[in-house]
Amino acid sequence: MQILLFIYNFILIILTPVLSIAGYFILRKKGKHQHYWERFGFIRINDFKPVKSVWFHCASVGEVRSIKKIADTLRQDNPEISIVISTMTAAGRQAAIDYIQADTAFLLPIENSRAVSMIISYMNVSVLVIVDTELWPNLIFTASSCVPVFLINGRISDKTYKTYKRFKFIFKRVLKRFSAIMTKSELDEERFANILGDSGKIITAGNIKFQERKSKDSVKTIKELENVKFFLSASTHKGEEEIILSWFDGKMAGFDKLIFVPRHIERAVEIKEIIENCGYTVSLYSENDFTKQVMIIDAFGLLEGLYISADKIFIGGSLKKIGGHNIYEALQFEKTVAVGKYMFSFKEIFDEAKEFGLVTVINNKAEAWQFLSKLEKNNNFIDFFNRIDKINQNTVSAITDTINAVINKKGS
Repeated sequence: MQILLFIYNFILIILTPVLSIAGYFILRKKGKHQHYWERFGFIRINDFKPVKSVWFHCASVGEVRSIKKIADTLRQDNPEISIVISTMTAAGRQAAIDYIQADTAFLLPIENSRAVSMIISYMNVSVLVIVDTELWPNLIFTASSCVPVFLINGRISDKTYKTYKRFKFIFKRVLKRFSAIMTKSELDEERFANILGDSGKIITAGNIKFQERKSKDSVKTIKELENVKFFLSASTHKGEEEIILSWFDGKMAGFDKLIFVPRHIERAVEIKEIIENCGYTVSLYSENDFTKQVMIIDAFGLLEGLYISADKIFIGGSLKKIGGHNIYEALQFEKTVAVGKYMFSFKEIFDEAKEFGLVTVINNKAEAWQFLSKLEKNNNFIDFFNRIDKINQNTVSAITDTINAVINKKGS
């Protein structure tokens, strides 16, 4: 493994100068270069010097939001600790500040061992908690030499599992560096154990991505759409918009408006062309034109408000082999949803919602029409939320108890 790490870091040393400069100018052109140099270890601390801290590393907004209850519980149990959050995206970084009220947040210095060591030392980090399966070798090897490193919400998809097994000699050594691995499901626990060859440090804690339920009053809706009957296609990926439009056959199927929220908003113009070619009038949200048949949302932060106002909801990433997206974000507002057949990334919440009749799987056009014409009425949300609350309480307790044990040990 030492030889592989040497080769890996040698390649990084050669490529980093060129890629860092090129990346900066590309992102600057797009207006997304703010905080860019944090990725290379240039982090402004602003005289922040914690007594002790817990460092969470999250990929983006979804992972940041998922640790809210965990961070709040840790603060309640340990008033002296600070919450430090690193992310891979600028949006995630901002969410850490706005939503979690992190004591400090920054973009992860990518595979920069020196920067990782300095962060741990300066911020008196007691434990590093990696959310989901973000396996950066230098981050994990460097941090685990200084403090315990935990993996929470760990999962291994079918595709990833094949890769892990093929390169087991690499991933086994990376996973061995974790002090504890807390998985989303028993299947994930089994897969991690198969790679490690040992299940001693692995437990099924549950999925942290459907913990906190928001009230409708806490979410801002789009006023122009509040009294409009519309069909919402949320978090769609390339190739899915055409399938969804094929369900309608150029008609509106009783809706005043069709609304698309692409997972990647930079695709908005591309999607607009696709929809125009299908014979619909269409506008972008940024154009502030609500007279067209179809609207494409090309702005962040509006999805929850759209879930509240929508008459019918389809959640993408599920018509293609992407694995789906978090249906709980709509279910929390007592809205039933439809998805495609590929929901393996959120199997746990999907199975729970399916048991209570809160999710419909669409396999073909006939099933789509059945969903579109069905009257929405479901009285199972109370029982569903009671089940989820019980699961969540056990999940948060399992994770915070493990972290607290390390904090208290280091403080003694």
